[in-house]
Amino acid sequence: MRVPAELANAFGAPFEELIGRFVTEEGLAPSPEALRSHRFIARSVIPHVAKLSALFNRREAEKSGPQGLAPYWKESSNPENLRLAYFLYFMPSNLFRAASIWAELARLGYRWAARGPLSAIEFGSGPATGACGIAAGERHAPIGLPAGGTWALIEQDRAMLELGVRWAGRYFPNQGFAEWGTRPFHRKLSLGSGLLPRSAPRFQLWLMSFFLNELSEDPAEIARALLDSWERHLENEGIAILIEPALKVESRKLLEFRAQLLSEIRRRKLEDFKVLLPCLGHQACGALANAEDWCHEEVAWWRPPYFREIDKLANLDRKTLPFSYLVIARSMRSREELLPALAGTAPENRQRLVSPAHFEGKEQEFFVCGQDGKRRARYRAQGPEDPAAELERGDVLLETELRGDPNASRISRIGKRG
Repeated sequence: MRVPAELANAFGAPFEELIGRFVTEEGLAPSPEALRSHRFIARSVIPHVAKLSALFNRREAEKSGPQGLAPYWKESSNPENLRLAYFLYFMPSNLFRAASIWAELARLGYRWAARGPLSAIEFGSGPATGACGIAAGERHAPIGLPAGGTWALIEQDRAMLELGVRWAGRYFPNQGFAEWGTRPFHRKLSLGSGLLPRSAPRFQLWLMSFFLNELSEDPAEIARALLDSWERHLENEGIAILIEPALKVESRKLLEFRAQLLSEIRRRKLEDFKVLLPCLGHQACGALANAEDWCHEEVAWWRPPYFREIDKLANLDRKTLPFSYLVIARSMRSREELLPALAGTAPENRQRLVSPAHFEGKEQEFFVCGQDGKRRARYRAQGPEDPAAELERGDVLLETELRGDPNASRISRIGKRG
């Protein structure tokens, strides 16, 4: 995924200053300068970052189960430092993931078409992470969101929800959205009781960050429940964004959800729901064909200075951020109208890189996924002016010509790179 340099570089010293002032005012840090204190970071932040990282990587899945973070949150002897660690380390990286998906929509030409002020909802919002990610994405890769609007934030941890309301109140204006507001809802969500009451309004933007992996239901049940909700509560010309971990189990669950969602869309004969990203169509998932395979994206960013210190002390490395994601649009417009970068190319001639590219001599080797599934392919650039001279994971290849079998394909032509 090619993130705009302006967005990738948006989390340097000014962001550190903003977040440092905020955590100080919240009483989570003694001063903004504490973020540059080796002693403070090592004693107050690193132990929690290490523990949370283990939980999120599912090394302790047997202990946490579908409740994820909840047991550790409740058992912590120092919840203030736990929230500080989460806010300083996991919030910014998840914010950037959401912003990167927004930038990918912009890169492929998507433009906002819903009418009226923004009406958005984030499930499992934590400290308004995804909502703030959309604000950052719209600032640096705009698609035309309204200047005014409201985010409904749904979170089961009251303290984190309240922290998110205050953080959004600081971050939205910082990104140029002073007229965006929030409405917090302290709720523990379950599919059985419905994600939203039937009387709830419709939303133009529906965001679920690291939410599916916390549900115990199978992908078919989740697909039916979410499609029910989207039929009632997602506006025409609205979009839904799901972001999940890049780990094998969680990523495959998202892929299985996609397959079940498409099956349910066909069964209900719904023509206004379309998977936009990362897939460029409704084809069968190439990664699901192999039980050991999964699909994820990876983005690079310029980490805040304090963040690099946390990485160093915790023996972690978040220079690049992996994740799995899905974007669904509700619109009667064609996919080519929604993503103009695809216009003029036949679906069978569109491929997305789903792995890094590496050189074998003068040829680049990589995996692509398209209408006919996943393929190992090679391509030799036709000089430095070739649009595919240097390929990256997430690139969209248009007007491609492939030959060979799925295990050894050769691309003889790439007309342009989306």
